[in-house]
Amino acid sequence: MKKKLLICVQKDITNAVGWALKDLTSINVQFLEHLHQLEKILDNDIIFSALIIDSILDGQSTVPFLKKVREKSNMKILLIISKDTPKQEVVSLIQNKLVDNVIIRPFNANQIVEAVAKLCGIERPSETLWYMYTKKQ
Repeated sequence: MKKKLLICVQKDITNAVGWALKDLTSINVQFLEHLHQLEKILDNDIIFSALIIDSILDGQSTVPFLKKVREKSNMKILLIISKDTPKQEVVSLIQNKLVDNVIIRPFNANQIVEAVAKLCGIERPSETLWYMYTKKQ
């Protein structure tokens, strides 16, 4: 059975994340652009294996939202750290176990695939694909 992955990130990295995950055939990916869309989906009690979320969405921090998610669900969370996110906030999220993994911008395809494979408990492709060798920007 395929794992369900929910992705809510800023528009500028949507394509990069989708492209990085294209060869992980054991996951179904659903993309959202806004926090209010994510809140609606999670209110409907649809079960997802993992969530990839940006630390800043719609011009605001997603930390308060992450606290709500943790209270309601045991879904795994990968947080993509934007440059405007205070370091103290990131440390607090990790220490309080509000997120399961973090990736700091800029990132490459290999980092995304590795993190998603760990979160969803799936195998990575056995061969390293050519686009996994992309350099950090």
